[in-house]
Amino acid sequence: MGGHGYIAMGLLSLVPASIAIAYLAQDRRFRKGMAQSDAMRCWMCVGSTLSFPLTCGFIGQHKRLNTLFADEIALAKGELSPSHLDRYFLILQIHLCWMAISFLLWQRVPAPPPPPSDGPKTRHGRREASMERLQQLRARTGGEARKASSRGP
Repeated sequence: MGGHGYIAMGLLSLVPASIAIAYLAQDRRFRKGMAQSDAMRCWMCVGSTLSFPLTCGFIGQHKRLNTLFADEIALAKGELSPSHLDRYFLILQIHLCWMAISFLLWQRVPAPPPPPSDGPKTRHGRREASMERLQQLRARTGGEARKASSRGP
């Protein structure tokens, strides 16, 4: 009976499709307030990836229904000729092409510039900056602590 392979492939592609959609949604290109053309590219990529397992399931369902009522004895005798052109495979290839093109178009969306950072970028620079802040805090609170200790308990 045909169609089981497409259904299995649809089920196995659920997790990779979810991971791909999570990757797309967490990327800097997918942001609030982007241009409408960029949003269309991003959502086209998400839609094609999300609908791939559904496409595989529908193809498997249709292939099963088409072969369920085929007379196997007539097919074995040669009265029914099997089709060498699998239109469902062609539909699947078109969907994969849509996924690839939409991903390439999504990659062409310009990434926004990274947010400016005020502090140093290296570990050594961050440590020096935090030591300077600590000394400033000690200087501020040190004067108050000396006043309190000179008064006595």
